[in-house]
Amino acid sequence: MGMSPSSILTGIRYVLAVFAISCSIWVQADSNENNPLVVDTAQGAVRGEWVGTNNSIRTFKGIPFAAPPVGELRWRAPQPAESWEGVREATGYGMHCIQPVIEEGFYTTEPQPMSEDCLALNIWTGASSAEAKLPVMVWIHGGGFQLGSGSEPIYDGTSLAEDGVILVTINYRLGVLGFFAHPALSAESETGSSGNQGILDQVAALRWVNQNIRAFGGDPNNVTIFGESAGSASVCYLVATPLTKGLFKRAIGQSAGCFAKHGTLTEDGDYRQSALMGATENKAGYRIGREIAAALGATTEDSDALAIMRALSPDEISLKLVENQVAPDWRSIYVDGRLFPRQMRSLFLAGGANAVDSIVGSTHDEGTTLFMQFPELPEEDLAANVRASLPNHAEQILSAYQADIEESTKRATQEMAADALFGSEMRTWGRLVTNQGKNAFLYVFNHAPPLEEFGRSLGAFHAAEIQYIFQSTAVSDSIIGTQDLFDETDHEVGRLMRAYWVNFAKTGDPNGEDLPVWSAYDVAADNAMLIDSDPEIVTEFRKTKFDIFEQIMQEGFTDEGIDQE
Repeated sequence: MGMSPSSILTGIRYVLAVFAISCSIWVQADSNENNPLVVDTAQGAVRGEWVGTNNSIRTFKGIPFAAPPVGELRWRAPQPAESWEGVREATGYGMHCIQPVIEEGFYTTEPQPMSEDCLALNIWTGASSAEAKLPVMVWIHGGGFQLGSGSEPIYDGTSLAEDGVILVTINYRLGVLGFFAHPALSAESETGSSGNQGILDQVAALRWVNQNIRAFGGDPNNVTIFGESAGSASVCYLVATPLTKGLFKRAIGQSAGCFAKHGTLTEDGDYRQSALMGATENKAGYRIGREIAAALGATTEDSDALAIMRALSPDEISLKLVENQVAPDWRSIYVDGRLFPRQMRSLFLAGGANAVDSIVGSTHDEGTTLFMQFPELPEEDLAANVRASLPNHAEQILSAYQADIEESTKRATQEMAADALFGSEMRTWGRLVTNQGKNAFLYVFNHAPPLEEFGRSLGAFHAAEIQYIFQSTAVSDSIIGTQDLFDETDHEVGRLMRAYWVNFAKTGDPNGEDLPVWSAYDVAADNAMLIDSDPEIVTEFRKTKFDIFEQIMQEGFTDEGIDQE
């Protein structure tokens, strides 16, 4: 069968992109100390370029923060980046980490140059000198731990840098290459554990920032980590782990937490909230790891098994997993005894987590895009599904959502799943931060972006807020990057949200001149900022519904959440 002209063109663009990246890494050996576009890092000098209004922002792209995790380093914890001689060009993004291309659905993706050699970060800075000590924001992308990159156009950091912060975006390993636990991997590790490689990559990136960001004019003692969806869950993990002590000062989580009972390497986890999505099991790390290894042709648990798996190309790994219908999913982060010595919820409760001021929240209509496939069912069928999924709480759920069910069973089930996975988790996060004696600022994003196909009918869908924070002008080709359709109200919501985020990164308080006052979260008041064109503080937002799912989540724990290990 012949290829279509569009397929040929896509292939040519892909090859050219790979060629451009591979040819743009190395340049002349002379470094100019008086050249603001040349900055010295611990590994060597990098050369960036000017962007932004009147070329006021310097950007540095594709800087490696760890060694390529290839060959014998596949599935190991990230190793330090190698040094280089001369000046390295940093004007082009690095490769995307290995991931599938999603061709159907709301969150479709385009083919991108991909490689296992993908552990790079990007920096936007408006600092005039290395002594500027500007606040730093480190963005962690979403994508279900399967997709995404720090170089997506919507994450362009120019606007945030023009507002006075340094923006850093990072890559981390994804899918089976980033979340794979196996006894043989644990045996070769000095720590005796394995898995969570993608989260360890994020820790390595934060360590690189801590060591190097001063040279770009940043303050390593004033770092805010933030992310959306899997990026938000990542922020939660980074707050929970003791390995990040001193690497950041504040945190922002947008639409995902980490407080359900996770699996360990040997024991299954408990994500009963996800039963509403049709999920069944949350397998232990070694359990799914053995299934993956067997699919890859490795049936022993020794170095021979690792050699077999490391000899396979990423394409061969993907093909074998698809053929055998085996793969890790978004729940493949485990209590591994090292990165997470206890359950994440327990670390927050027992003082093992980083106690940091936080902004946490979700969008008003998370489920309209994430769960588009949910059908419109007869009410009796929906009730039967809920009773089968969560029998001990079905009547509570059906009562709480009765008005929604009468309006639309599809929308009701979308809201059930979204409240279980996002809304209630973010309120729990706010309560845990408050319990630590720190300030939490809880929000609900309630502004519907304009879309070419759907108009504003999908409401404030999952990830809708990202474009309002970044205000990137280079996102017209993204389904959630629709600024070419923005009206003045959209731009005003963007100015408001970006101001809150930047103020928080600078001072720990989102409030500022000419902004509606956003009070810190109080458990008794149960207050949140409803962010839209007419922002206001609301109390007890979806309280009855959130209470049910928080109860379901807590039942995986005893002694107020202290885990049973």
